[in-house]
Amino acid sequence: MYTAGQLHRMTYLSTMFITYIICSNVNTVIQRLYVPEIKRKNIFCLVEGLSRDTDDTDIFNILEEIEMKEYKNVFKENMIRIQDVVELTEKDFEKLGVTAIGLQLRLKQACRNHLQAKSEDTSPVLKKFFDLKRERVRIQKTKKIKRHFKPTRRIYCGWKHAVRSDVFKVVTLSKGGGQQIIDVSKDTTYEVLEKQILDLYFPKARSMAQNLKLSDLNHYLASFSGDPLPRSFQNNHEFTVGNYFDHIKTYPVRVYLHTTKKDEDDDNYLPDISKSSPGPSKDMESQSLSLSSELEDPQLLPGTSRMFDAVCTDEGSDAEFENAGTPVIFFKKSTQTRLTSTPKPEKNGNKPFLSEDLDGDMQMQEAICASLEMMQQPQHFIDLDLRKWTMNTLKSEEEENVKQLIVVHRRHVLNSALRALDRASFKLEEPFKVEFPGELGADYGGPKREFLSCLMKELANAVLEGEPYNKTFIHSVPLLDKEMFFKAGRMIVWSILHGGPGFPFLNSTLYQLLIEPKDVVYSTDDVIDLDVKNKIQKLQTADEEELNLLSDWMVEQGVYGVVPPYTEQKRDCMARQLLKSHVYLRIHAEIAQFRKGLNTLEFYTIMKSNSEEVRGLFLHMLSNSMVTMQKIKEIIHINYSEDGSNDKRKEEDTMYAFELFLQDCSEDTSEINLNMLLAFWTGAETIPPLGFHRKLEIKFVEDPALLPVAHTCDLLLEISRGETPEEFHRKMELAITCGGEFHLA
Repeated sequence: MYTAGQLHRMTYLSTMFITYIICSNVNTVIQRLYVPEIKRKNIFCLVEGLSRDTDDTDIFNILEEIEMKEYKNVFKENMIRIQDVVELTEKDFEKLGVTAIGLQLRLKQACRNHLQAKSEDTSPVLKKFFDLKRERVRIQKTKKIKRHFKPTRRIYCGWKHAVRSDVFKVVTLSKGGGQQIIDVSKDTTYEVLEKQILDLYFPKARSMAQNLKLSDLNHYLASFSGDPLPRSFQNNHEFTVGNYFDHIKTYPVRVYLHTTKKDEDDDNYLPDISKSSPGPSKDMESQSLSLSSELEDPQLLPGTSRMFDAVCTDEGSDAEFENAGTPVIFFKKSTQTRLTSTPKPEKNGNKPFLSEDLDGDMQMQEAICASLEMMQQPQHFIDLDLRKWTMNTLKSEEEENVKQLIVVHRRHVLNSALRALDRASFKLEEPFKVEFPGELGADYGGPKREFLSCLMKELANAVLEGEPYNKTFIHSVPLLDKEMFFKAGRMIVWSILHGGPGFPFLNSTLYQLLIEPKDVVYSTDDVIDLDVKNKIQKLQTADEEELNLLSDWMVEQGVYGVVPPYTEQKRDCMARQLLKSHVYLRIHAEIAQFRKGLNTLEFYTIMKSNSEEVRGLFLHMLSNSMVTMQKIKEIIHINYSEDGSNDKRKEEDTMYAFELFLQDCSEDTSEINLNMLLAFWTGAETIPPLGFHRKLEIKFVEDPALLPVAHTCDLLLEISRGETPEEFHRKMELAITCGGEFHLA
C-alpha cells in the first residue's frame, strides 16, 4: 500500500491533471495552480518517479508474503525489480540461489499478479499524458537537432498591395500573387532575400498578370502581422535569415512583400485585388485609423458612400446650415456584381452615387472591376511551374511594338513555320504576329491562335502514325537527317509559350518513354504494325512447333539465342524483347531528337519534374482538347441589357437557344461540335494550356437577319436577340460551316 505522503502527492497531482485536460497546456496548469518555482521544475519528476520510488519496497513485500525473506539481500545486490523477475530464466534463479522450482513459480506468479493489478490501477489519463509527453519531447528534440544542422531555412512568401493608405490586401494566385515557398541559406542578407522574393512576383521587374512595373512601386518586406523586417537586432547582429528565425522563434515563418504606388495621388492602386481580408494586426488597425481620419476629411473613399442624401436645395442657393454636430456615417458599398452582366447606368440619368465629386472615380472603379472580372476564368489544369516558366521566358512587348512577323500560307502551314524558324532573325521567346496573304485584318490574337492550332495538326500528321490521339513516332531516316523531330519539339514549345495548344496526340507509352524509359511496361496495343502485333500475340500462346516456324522471323527482329525446349518463361521473355524492339528501340533516335527539341528554353526540365501535371499537354484524354459544355459555360461573359427591359427578355430567349445549341454540339446531334464552335469564336479549337487571356464574350444585336459574327481577336460573338432554338441552330451551323476564315472587328 501507499504511504500517507504518497497518497497526498497523488491527490495533488490528480487535481492538476484534471485542470490540464481542461486547459490542454501544462505551463498554463502550473501557473493557474500557482505552483512554486521549485516544485514547478520537479513536477514531472515527481509524477514519473512515483512508481520508481515504490519498486524496491514492492519486491521486498512480495518476498515476505511468499516466505522468501532470506533472499532480500540477494535481490537488492543484483538490483532486481518486479518487472525483471518475470523475465528471469531457470539459470538466473540458480545464480540467485533460488533452486526450488516451487519457489520460482510462486515468485513469478506473485510478480505477475502485482504488475497486472498495478496496471489496472493506473489512470488511463495518466498513461495517455505520459505517452503524449514522451512523443512530444522526442519530436521536438529531433526537429531542433535537424533544424540546427540544416544549412537552409524555409520561408512562406506572399504579396500584399496597398489599396489605400497603409491598408494592404493579399494578391491572389490568379492575379500574379499567391503563396510561394522558398528555401534560403541561413546567411542570406535582407537585400538578397528581398531580391529573391521580388523575382518571384516581378520576374524581369514586371508583374505580367497586373501589368505593373517594379520601377513604379515602393516595396519592403514585412511579417504576417505587417511589421517591417528589422535590419538589425538588439545584440547588434545584422539581419540574416538565421538570426531572424532565432529572433521570432515561431514556425512556419511568413514574409510578405508589401508594395505601394510611388504616385501618392493615385487612390486606385490595385482595385479588388482579393476578397480575402488582410492579416490580423496592423492591417486592420491601420484600416480603423484610416476610417477615423476620414471622419475629419469630407472626401469619401472609393467604394463607400454616405448614409444621407444631398440637401434638397435649388442650385445657386446661398442658404447656409449650421453644423449641429451630427456625425457622418460611412458604410462599405457591396462590390459583388453579377458574373454574367456588366454594370449599367441607372434610369433617367441618375448617377449611382450621391457624391458628385466622386462620380467619375466610381465609374472608373466599376469599369476596372468589370474588366478584372472578365479577365478571371477557371484554369482547368494549370501547373504553377509551367506558368512561372512562361512568365520568365516570354519577352513582353506592347502590341504595337511587336516586330516579329510570320507570313503563313494557309495550305502549307507547317512549311511556313519551318521557314520562319530557319530565319536568322527569328527568336522563339519573342512575341509575334501572323499574316495570311490575301486576307484583310490585323492580328490581335485570333490569327495567331488559329495558326498555332493548324500547325499542331499538320505537325502531328508529319511525324506521327497510328490511331487518332493515340499515335507514336514514324521511323524515318530522311526525317532524322532533316532534324524534323528536333524542330517538332521546338514548335511545340513555341506553341505552348505563346498561348497555343499543346500536342495532345501521343499515346501514354510514348509519353512515358519521353520521361523515363526504364519504368515503361510494353503491350501489344502499342505496336503499330498489324502483322508484327499478330505474330507477337501468336508467340505468347504458341506451342513448340509454332515457335520453330517463328524462329527465323524472330532472328530477323534481333531476338535469338533461345533454344528449345520453349518454356512459358522463355516465351514471355521473347515477347518482351520483341515488344521493346518495336515500341521503343525502333524509334529510339526519333525520341532522343524530339526530347532535345523539347528542351528548348529548358521546357523539358519543367516537363520532367512535373510529368503528371504536364501530361495533359500531350495526352488527349487528359488535355483541354476535351472541350465540354461545362468548360465553355465557365469561360463565357454575357453582356445583358438592363434588368426588366424588353431587350433583357429577348436576350434570355436567345441564351436559352444558345445553351440548347451547346447541348446538341456536345451530344453529337449536330453537324457542329464544340471544337468547331470554339475555333469559329476564338481561332483555337482547344482551350490553351494556360487559358485565354480573358473570358469569351457574347454581345447582342437587334438585326434578326444577321448571322452570328465572331471577332476572334476580341473573343467576341455577336448574336441576335429573340432567337428561337430552331432558328438559332440553323444560323450557327450556316455561319460556322460557310463563314470566312476570320471575322475581325
